[in-house]
Amino acid sequence: MRRRDLLLSMLALPAAAGMAKTRTVVIGAEDDWYPYSAEVNGRPEGITVELVTAAFRAIGVEVRLESVPYVRCMAQTRTGSLVACFNTTRTVQIENDYAWPARPMFEERFLIWALADAPTPRAGGLQVRDLEGQPVAVTRGYEYGSEFDGNTRIQRVVTSHDENNFRLLLRGRAAYTLAPDINARLLFKRQPDLAGKFKVVGQLSAFGIYTAFSRRHPQSAEMLAAFDEGMKIIQANGTARAIHERWRQRAAP
Repeated sequence: MRRRDLLLSMLALPAAAGMAKTRTVVIGAEDDWYPYSAEVNGRPEGITVELVTAAFRAIGVEVRLESVPYVRCMAQTRTGSLVACFNTTRTVQIENDYAWPARPMFEERFLIWALADAPTPRAGGLQVRDLEGQPVAVTRGYEYGSEFDGNTRIQRVVTSHDENNFRLLLRGRAAYTLAPDINARLLFKRQPDLAGKFKVVGQLSAFGIYTAFSRRHPQSAEMLAAFDEGMKIIQANGTARAIHERWRQRAAP
């Protein structure tokens, strides 16, 4: 082998080794929004935990999840301490603070909950405008969609957990609270004293559940592209559908 060819082959070895090295990403996982993402027995668990992990693994990226409170998770993503955070609703209020995947992981809908003996609403149920002037229990730092978040005429009673929101209704400190159906059903299973005490009286518009990426972290652009590609794969091969179905069966009455 000529000296020039030998030199080129030696230079190629480190590059080949780098290509074979597994990529790793550290992402913030919300620690208290079961069954989407919560810390259970010291580790992240939930629908989006499985979706995000499966999406990255589909293209050879290993994920290390850090369970942190949602507000801190989003703040660290915004400043670049974390590559990304989930679960996020994409609203005009935070649109420019983060980089966004091409599409949401899936869509969900917040239902409007009231006490079981509350007056029955008109046909079609309550909507956002019907909450104006009413005390509505919400969780600190959560996004509920642009229509709700941008309506300053709604009286928000802020707590730290969804469970606290429902308990505020029992104590008469709020008239309504907001939660997706699967969240509420699993909460009532875990807290049986809440079961049977609430009913759905309306709903908000459907919203996308996103993993929000940092605009400042050096890995963000690469990992956002990887995540988009991985989500395409698991949605096409049925993995995402299987994850959803397993969790919905767990929440069934």
